[in-house]
Formats: sequence, C-alpha cells, structure tokens
Amino acid sequence: MAQPRVRTWPSAPWAVVALAGLCGHAPQAAADRLGGSNLPQSKPPSLKGRISEDGATVALVYGTSVGATTNAGPTLLEKPSAFLDTSLGYAQIVKTALGRVDLAVNLTNRTYTSFSEADELTGTAAAALTHDWGNAQTSVALTAANSSDVEERLTETSLVVEHVLTLSGTKPYVRAETALLDYRDLPGPAGPFQSQDDRDRISSRVLAGLRTTLTDHLTLETGAGVDVKTYLERTDDFGVERDSVSVFPLIGLAYAGERASFRAVYTPFLRMYREPLFDDAWKHGYQIEGEAKLSDEWKAFGAARYGFEETDFLIASSAYERVMLGGLTLTLPQGVLTFAASRSWRTYDGLGLLAIGRADDKTEFAISGDMPVGENISLNARVSYLAYESSFGFLETDALTALVGLSYAVTR
Repeated sequence: MAQPRVRTWPSAPWAVVALAGLCGHAPQAAADRLGGSNLPQSKPPSLKGRISEDGATVALVYGTSVGATTNAGPTLLEKPSAFLDTSLGYAQIVKTALGRVDLAVNLTNRTYTSFSEADELTGTAAAALTHDWGNAQTSVALTAANSSDVEERLTETSLVVEHVLTLSGTKPYVRAETALLDYRDLPGPAGPFQSQDDRDRISSRVLAGLRTTLTDHLTLETGAGVDVKTYLERTDDFGVERDSVSVFPLIGLAYAGERASFRAVYTPFLRMYREPLFDDAWKHGYQIEGEAKLSDEWKAFGAARYGFEETDFLIASSAYERVMLGGLTLTLPQGVLTFAASRSWRTYDGLGLLAIGRADDKTEFAISGDMPVGENISLNARVSYLAYESSFGFLETDALTALVGLSYAVTR
C-alpha cells in the first residue's frame, strides 16, 4: 500500500488537479479529512472512576505503548510505520468557598518512526467551578485544547456557563457556550488547502429548557436555542461568506435504571446563511446513546447520531453525518476486554454549486484489553482496523493498527 488508490473523475478536471495535490503528489503528507475515530478511546488511560468527591480527590495516570500500523495517520499516502505512544492524565477536586473546583490535564503524543509528518500531539487543560445556591446550581467550565496531526493544527478555547434550578419535578436551566477555533497553517507550499486562516471562527450557542421528572427513572427535556457561527475572515479562499445563524427547538428523553440507561435527543433547526448562494432551510439532527448490563460480567453499549455539521471543504459547505456505534465489555477479575465497531456516512451540502458530488463511508473495528499486573500498574493492548472510501476522486484507504503498553495510576 505505497500509493493512494485514486481513479480519474471526468466531471470536474480542476478538482482532480486539486485532489492530486492533496493525496500524494504534494511533498508533505495530506489526508483528505478522514476525520477522527468514532470508537471509544483508550488513551490517555481513563481517569474515570479513579476520582470522586467522596473518594480519591487526586489522580495521576501515565501510560506508554509501542505499536505498528499499515497506514500512519491514517492518510491516503498509506505509509506503514512503527510508533510510540505516551500519555499523561491528571485530575483533582478542590473545595473552595465559592464551590467545588474540578481540574484536569490530559496530554497524548504519538510519534511515527518512519513518517514524522503524521505525528499526533494533543493537550487539554480544563477547570470547572460548581456552586450550589440551595435551590439552584451554577457551573462554569473553561477548556483550552491544542492538537496537531496530518489533517490539521487546531487551538480551541471554550467557555460554558450553565444555571439550573434544582427543584423537584421540573428543573429549568439556561446554558451558554462559546468557543474560539484557531486553525494554523499546514506545512507545505502556500495555497488554499495549506493556508487555514479562513477557517478561524467563533461558535456560540445559547439554550434554555426544562428537565421534567416523569417517573423515578424517566426524565423529559425540552428547550430552544440559537447557534451563531462567526468567521474571523468574512469570506473563504473562494470568496464565499461562511457566517450563519441557526434557531432550534429540542426534545429529549432519558432513562436511568438499575440494568440499563439511555438518552435520546432530537433537534430540528432553521439554518440561515449570510451567503446569498445558499438557501435558508430546516435541517435535522438526533443523538441516541445507551448501555445495558447483560450480566455481572457483560455490558452492551451503543449510540447513533445524525447531524448537520460545519465543514471547510472547498467552499462554505456543511455535511450531513450519520454514525452508528456498538460494542460489548467483558469484566473479569483478570481485567477488562472491550469490542467496539462503528460505521459512519457523510454527504456534503452545497457542493452542487460547483458540479461536485461527494459521499464518504468509514468503518472501524477495535478490540482492546486492560489487565492489572500490580496495585498501580496495568497492561493494555489494542488492535483496530479502519476502512475509508470517498466518491470524491473514488478514493479508498485502510489501516490495521496494533499496540501494547503499560499504564501507571496513582490516586489519593
């Protein structure tokens, strides 16, 4: 698999020329937005369950793994490589006069021995304050994240504020969030696909709603809100305006029982564009997730989501993405074994203006295990497979990856 699998596409020759620069003829690695994995991630080693208000208040986890893949990145260049993973996770709960403060830092780094252009580095720092007022609760969360891989270089800073009335029966709430996304230029020659300045944006959302207790296990959520996307550069590299405003209602249902739980949310929204080329229209989105305890050892989990998401492919387009995820977890005294699989489909909106059609299809499988070998040390391993196809240029690629490592955890 030394070269990307590309077939000619006669309907738009200029697009084939642009695609050639994206997938093999450029001097640097370039993946055509394969996107992140939809599978549950095992790194950094999870802090979940290691820290709680009534138990440990400080947790530190360090992990290191070695592995190999048939397609580093993965990219359309399909270069095999060994790699080294390192990760660090830290969490702490602090009680203050203003309320409970949750602190967390996560760092992950993957370096490829034979394809350094695909190296991955991610760092996240988060602080959240929760204050109880008696019949109300206010939470404020600030997160800063920086990531780089073969597809993009992104710095994101977000602020979320939520106020909930903790009444019995019906709980009104207001939630406001804003995020600044700063995309840095990709390595390689200057051009519309390397310069990322026109992707920088501020995404903001305000939502007001009610969470109503129907029974001891069932909760109904209703609400409405507005979502605003403002780009720091008024037009993209093709002269198209990207700003948009969406208004939406939502309705959701959540169930929490002894052996099963699920949550389902449906959100239709009216998307209004600044760009006159695009027609204002109603879009739809939903998300369903749940898990079930099949026995003392087995647990099943699953999720499905469909959404209309912002993209930066060629013009100010967006994409309809549908994702299905499912898996099983086996818990034994010797350790935990998890099998997960996902399938995602993506189609692009607005590309018809350029006489382009595009649909992406991605399938993923993974088997991962974690086995304690001491009071603080665990042995972990993972084998995963990814297959990706796109009708844009009739591209396809896959990747088989395996790794084994150790993690060290300390709680206090």
